[in-house]
Amino acid sequence: MEKFHISLDGYEKNNFGTEVLAARNGKFIGYLVISDTLKEDAKSAISQIKKQGIATIMLTGDAQDSADAVAQATGIDEVHARLLPQDKLSELNSIRNKYGAVMFVGDGINDAPVLAGADVGAAMGSGADAAIEAADVVFMTSSMEAIPQALAIAKSTSSISWQNVIFALVIKILGLCGFASMWMAVFADTGVAMLCVLNSIRILYKKS
Repeated sequence: MEKFHISLDGYEKNNFGTEVLAARNGKFIGYLVISDTLKEDAKSAISQIKKQGIATIMLTGDAQDSADAVAQATGIDEVHARLLPQDKLSELNSIRNKYGAVMFVGDGINDAPVLAGADVGAAMGSGADAAIEAADVVFMTSSMEAIPQALAIAKSTSSISWQNVIFALVIKILGLCGFASMWMAVFADTGVAMLCVLNSIRILYKKS
C-alpha cells in the first residue's frame, strides 16, 4: 500500500489473524483476515482440564496478538508465541522445571520435536503424519474434549491400581501374621486376584 501511495484512512488494525489489504484504482477498499478458527469444544475442554487442577499453556509459532486472542477466548492460562520448533522444545523444558511432568498435545509437523520431548506426547488423529509418529498417544478423533476425558480416565485407572495393590498387600500381610486359615490363604492367593480384576473392570464403564 505504501509502494503505491494508497491512503489507509478508515483502516483499523485487526488483532487476530493475518490481514490482506485490498485496493482498487488507487483507493483502499477493505481487508481480509486469514486465521485459524477455534474448535467449538475448545473452551469447554480447557475448562474441564483446569477443573482437574492442571495448568494450561499454549506454545505456538503464531504471532503474539493471535495467540493472546485464542488464549483469551478459551481461558488458557499462559501463552508463548512466535516459537520455532526448537524454541517450543526449550520452552517445554522450562515449563517442566516449573510445573513438573508435562503432557503436550499437537497436530502439526512443527510439533513433532516437542511431542517427542514431552513426558507424554499426544497427537490428534487428524494431524500430520510426523506428529502422529512422534507422539506417545494418538487420539482417534479431532474432538478437544477427548483430552480431559483421557486425563480423567488415567487418574481413575491410577486410583484403582493403588486400591488393588493396597488390598492385595493387606490380605497377604494378614496371612503372613498368622491370621489366616487354609481357606483364607486360598482366598488371599486366588480370590484377591479375581476381586482386583473385577475392580479394574469398573474402568470400562466409566462415564464421561
